[in-house]
Parts: sequence; C-alpha cells; structure tokens
Amino acid sequence: MFLALVMMTLCISYSYAETNSIGTNIKSSNPSEERIGCVCAVFLSGQFTKGSKEQPKGYPAFLHEHPDSVPCNTIGNKLCTSKCLEAIVKYLPNSSTMLCASLDRDCHKERAYLFIKNCKDEWINTNLSAGREYCCKDGSPYKCNK
Repeated sequence: MFLALVMMTLCISYSYAETNSIGTNIKSSNPSEERIGCVCAVFLSGQFTKGSKEQPKGYPAFLHEHPDSVPCNTIGNKLCTSKCLEAIVKYLPNSSTMLCASLDRDCHKERAYLFIKNCKDEWINTNLSAGREYCCKDGSPYKCNK
C-alpha cells in the first residue's frame, strides 16, 4: 500500500513538473528546438570545405558529448572547445590507430579538425588541427609518403 502511494505521488509530481501554473505543457513540441549541450567531433579535411559554412559530410572520426552545459554564446563556444581539447588530448599518442580504426573509408594526407556543437544542432569548425597528416588503408594507419 505504501509503495502504491509513493508511486502515485511520484507520477503526480512528474506530470505537474511538465506543466506551468495554468496547466499548459511547457516542454517543447518541436524536438529540434530542444537545446543541445557541448558536443565534440573530429572530422578529416576531406569531409568539409575549409572556410565554408557548409556542414561536414559523413560521420566524425571521434565524437564526445559533455554532460555539463555551457552558455549559448561565444564564451560558451570557447568553454566547449576547451572541454573538448581536454577530452581529446589523452588520445593523441594513439591518434592514428584510433582515427583509422573509426573511419569507414581510406584516407591519404588528411588532417583532423576539431568541430563543436553548442546549443544548436550545427557543427562549428574551431579551425584547430592536430598539425599532422593521416593516412589510413583498410582501417590501419600507414606512413604518408610525399
């Protein structure tokens, strides 16, 4: 009996939390309007046009979502970028192995760039790169020749 009473109270509390003071649903009716937190991704140079606002093509070689939200402004974008760099830096020693294993294609002399999403479902190119070129064949790295 006690458990049933607790469950009923939780259900009532939950449904009340989803409505405002006049009983109107306050959740967004359009899922695309829901706020996106700080998301990091690494795309290779062959997946986007440098200097273009066009979104990168295909899947990122690396993807990381941060549980903490940051402000939806330029400062928030910088905070998100810093959080992403902290998450990625530990993978740099094995970056070529990890990157090649995650790709669904071969690549030759492509650079890895950091992109972020903050608040909007749109990739922002940070223009930060590892500064080296990657060459991958069949999911394995190989030494890039000139």
